[in-house]
Amino acid sequence: MPPNPRTQTVRRALAAAALAAALLPAAPAVAAPQVRTSYGRPVPLGEGAAHTYVQLAGDRPVAIGVALTRGALDGLPTEPADGKHCFDRDGDGTIDPMKECAGGHEYPLQLPDALRRLPGSPLTFALLDWDPAGHGPPHVYDHPHFDVHFYLQSDAERQAIRPGPCGILINCDDYATATRPLPAQYLPADYSDKGLAQVAMGNHLTDLTGEEWHGHAFSRTFVYGVYDARITFLEPMVALSDLRAAESGDPAAECRPVKQPSAWQQPGWYPRQYCVRHRPESGEYTVSLEDFARHA
Repeated sequence: MPPNPRTQTVRRALAAAALAAALLPAAPAVAAPQVRTSYGRPVPLGEGAAHTYVQLAGDRPVAIGVALTRGALDGLPTEPADGKHCFDRDGDGTIDPMKECAGGHEYPLQLPDALRRLPGSPLTFALLDWDPAGHGPPHVYDHPHFDVHFYLQSDAERQAIRPGPCGILINCDDYATATRPLPAQYLPADYSDKGLAQVAMGNHLTDLTGEEWHGHAFSRTFVYGVYDARITFLEPMVALSDLRAAESGDPAAECRPVKQPSAWQQPGWYPRQYCVRHRPESGEYTVSLEDFARHA
């Protein structure tokens, strides 16, 4: 029997992950202790795979990210969504995949064991979404892009946010819960609630100083996810064009700041910047959280 191509893809990705430091962005200089890298299990994506990774210096996170292996940006799904989160909003008995499904194509990713064991890490799992047609608001995020979620809640809690006719196909009671305002000390500067609450996800607080809100094409941004007046995920959003541009990009422009609240609800390590890189040695693209500070 010929080998299963999906199995071969995962095996190739596992072999690639085992090459360690050469396959990932060089860790920022740390005098001591030595930086070590751990990997999550890859899942097939396009003609490659996606996996998480963490770089640790002792008990301090240096980088937490998602890597897309060589070929992962090719052969991606072209349908608007994978059909996991749909709702017959117009009641006609059929589902329009463009208007009545949300979430694009989901790829749940397990975080490396080394991170899940790390004292003070608030992160529970990662979720990569591929949106071939983008999503709303119109003329803002309607470009092909990846949503890279790092969750602070469990996957079961995320999945319990039900479909319905409100917001972005979310149950109306859950919409009300999702849009409960954050207390002021937990709201980062320049972030606003535009009512972008979504099934199986929660609300999305956006930085209205971002270029995409001022007549420029979307390239990347950072989103705070909220549910029931709590921050539930940290989300770099990266356009497909921006990932490809990283192949020839200026290294000085790889990272952008993560605007901080004045306090965090849950103690632990939180990033002060996020980065998008390409590694020509391995052909990988990475989207990472970096420059961590610990908050009590």
